[in-house]
Amino acid sequence: MKPNLRSALLLGWLFLPVPFLVHFFADETTEIRFTNVAAEAGIQPEIRCGGPEKKWIPEANGTGAAWLDYDNDGRLDLLIVNGSTLERLRHIVSGKALPPQKDGVFLYRNLGNGRFRDVTSEAGLADAYWGTGANAVDYDNDGFTDILITNIGIDLLYRNNGNGTFSEVGKAAGLSQKVAWHTGSAFGDPDNDGDLDLYVAGYVDLQSLSWRNAAPVCQYKGIDVFCGPRNLRGESDLFYRNNGNGTFTEATQPAGLSDTSRYYGFAVLFEDLNGDGRTDLFVANDSCPNYLYLNLGNGAFKEAGLTSGVALNGDGHTQANMGVAAGDYDNDGLFEQVKPGLYEDAAFRTGLGTSTVSYLGWACGFADFDNDGDRDLWTANGHVYPNAGALATTNYLQPVAVFENRNARFWPVPSPAGPVATQSYRGGCLGDFNDDGRIDIAVLPVDGKPLLLENRSRTRYPWIGFRLRGRQSNRDALGARVEIQSCGKKQFETLRNGGSYLSRNDPRIHFGLGNCSQVDAATILWPSGRVQRMKDLAINRYITIEESR
Repeated sequence: MKPNLRSALLLGWLFLPVPFLVHFFADETTEIRFTNVAAEAGIQPEIRCGGPEKKWIPEANGTGAAWLDYDNDGRLDLLIVNGSTLERLRHIVSGKALPPQKDGVFLYRNLGNGRFRDVTSEAGLADAYWGTGANAVDYDNDGFTDILITNIGIDLLYRNNGNGTFSEVGKAAGLSQKVAWHTGSAFGDPDNDGDLDLYVAGYVDLQSLSWRNAAPVCQYKGIDVFCGPRNLRGESDLFYRNNGNGTFTEATQPAGLSDTSRYYGFAVLFEDLNGDGRTDLFVANDSCPNYLYLNLGNGAFKEAGLTSGVALNGDGHTQANMGVAAGDYDNDGLFEQVKPGLYEDAAFRTGLGTSTVSYLGWACGFADFDNDGDRDLWTANGHVYPNAGALATTNYLQPVAVFENRNARFWPVPSPAGPVATQSYRGGCLGDFNDDGRIDIAVLPVDGKPLLLENRSRTRYPWIGFRLRGRQSNRDALGARVEIQSCGKKQFETLRNGGSYLSRNDPRIHFGLGNCSQVDAATILWPSGRVQRMKDLAINRYITIEESR
C-alpha cells in the first residue's frame, strides 16, 4: 500500500488502477458542480474502521457502498457497509461467534423526495463481522435484487424475499465459510449461460498478522507507520460458478483463476477487454502486479496481465492499485491497441499524468457529469497514514477530485464538492438518486460520515438512460452493450458490475447528449447474442427495455 504514481492504461478505454494523484491546475470555467446533501437526505451513519491512529493495516482500507433498487419502485436505494473495532476484529480472527453489530450495515430506502429512510432492521440486514465491500445483483434471476457483503470474517449473501426483506443464504448457496479478509467483488456471466458467476478478491491472510502482540511498527520515508501489506501472506481470490438454482460451486482452479501468487486483491471488474465478444476479468492488486484474465471461451481463463501491459506501470514497476474504472472516454467505440492485445499507458497524453501528483486515490469512475456527450472522471482520495502530513508533500485528509473531459483530455474541476471538509476517503459509487439525469456520487470516509454529492452542474444538456432486463440473458443484463446515435454522433456503453473500490455503481446506463435534442437510434447487443434496435427514442428519462424474445 506504499503510495506511488498510478498510470492510466488505454485500450480505447481508459483503465484507472489507483493510487491516484491530484495536484490541481484547475480551470475555473467548468460548469460541473456538486453539493453535499447527506444530512438533508437523512444519510448520516458513522463509518468506523478501528481507531484513529491506524496501527494495523485493516484499519486503513475503509469500506464500500452500493446503489440498488431493492424494492422495485424505480428509485435508487443506498447500501453502506461499516467496519468495526479492533477488539471485535480480534474475536473475529479467533473464530469466536459474535452477535451482529447494530451498525454493521445500513440500507437506506429512497423516498423519492430527496430523502432516504433507514430500513436496515425491518429489511433483516445485519453483519457480525468487519464489513469491507458492497455489491447488489439479481443472482438467482427472480426479478429482485440481492445483496453481497464481503467481510473480514465470512462473506454474507442476502437473498431478496420480494417483500422488502432479505434472508442470509451464504452457506446454503455454497459460499466459503472460512474466516478470511475479502475485499472487492464482481458478478458477470463469462460462460454466457444466463446466470451470474461471482469473483471475490482476497487481501491478506489474517493469520499472518501478530494479533496477540503489540502492533508492529514499520518505516515510510522516516515516519513510523503500520506494517503491510508487503511481507504479509496474501489471501487467495475465489471464483464461484452459478449453478442456476440459487447456489454456487467454487471453481477457481478449474477456471484457471487460481491466485497462486496470493497477491493482495482489491478491485475486480468483468469486461470484454479485447473485443472478442467474451467477458474477461481484471483484478487490481495492491503492491503487486495486476491480473488480466482473458476468457478462452471454453469455461476457462488465461492470465495475460504482463504480456498485455496492464500488470505493471509504464516504468515497469508494481503499484498500489486500489480501484479501477473503464470507459470509452474518447467516444470512438473501438479498442485502440498498440498491437493486438497490448495496452498503452495514456496518463500523460490525456492530461492526467501532468495534473496529478500527490494524492492517493481509491474509488473512481467515469460518468458524463455535465451531459455534454463525453465521460468525465472522479476519484475518492485519502492517504493511508494519519501522520502523512509530516512529510510536507502530502496529507492524510484529501478532497474528492473531479476531472472534466474536454476533447479526450481531463481538466481538474476546482472544489467540485463545494465547501466540503477534506477527509480520508475510500469507497464510493456513481448513481442518479433523484432521476434528474445528472449523475451523483456517494463517498465514504475511512472514519466519519459519508458524503452524498448531488450533481448541480449548471449545464442543462439533454440525456437518456436505460434500464435493461434480460430474458434469455441474465436478468440484470450484465455484459450488454448499448450504442446510441444522436445527430450523427455515436456513443456506446457496457452494463458492467465491479470496478470502483469495494462499491457498486448505478445499475443503469446513462448518456449525455450535448447539443443534440434527439436520439435517432439505439442498438442493444444482449449477452445472449440477440440484437435489438430502436428508433426515435424519448429523451430526458430512463427507459426500461426488455430483451426481445
